Amino acid sequence: MSESASSLNRAQWLNLLERLADELSGEGPPVRLCLIGSSACLLEGMPGRISRDLDVWQPASDFDLLELKRAAENSGLLFDPRDSILPDKPYIQLIRPGPTQLGVCEPILWARMSRLHIYIPPWANWIASKLVRGDARDVEDVLFLADHFGISAQEVRNSVETMPEPARQHALENLIYLEIIQP
Repeated sequence: MSESASSLNRAQWLNLLERLADELSGEGPPVRLCLIGSSACLLEGMPGRISRDLDVWQPASDFDLLELKRAAENSGLLFDPRDSILPDKPYIQLIRPGPTQLGVCEPILWARMSRLHIYIPPWANWIASKLVRGDARDVEDVLFLADHFGISAQEVRNSVETMPEPARQHALENLIYLEIIQP
């Protein structure tokens, strides 16, 4: 199955998140998921944006692993598929620090769906994380988010400065993409 065949748009992901929330038991503490990656653009309505995964930043998330896995699978999602390069259906991917970095930040609540609480990093940190890799799709996301939320290159630079090396250096090198379009 091709990537686009298993990719979903904003409405489809919101529906799956609602199903995920419904699959969580009614008892227990909130299930806190901090989303990173391209899902910001998708959830904020970037035209034409689709994705086959939701990246969950594990250090800022709080959930029972077995409960979340069961709820994800019961709602039609694969859960953290590390044994497949191209999973055949949409999935939740757990992301730990390594090549991906956010810098120091306090995630903010984006949505509450029963026990499912969706958090996101501040936009400047999200943009900074996209600059670490800096491929064409990431740059497109950076430009959309910076324009959509009015985030300055200086705000992003401040976030980048809180990242460990080598992520900090990669993000600083790619910050040029944002600096070029902002006066």
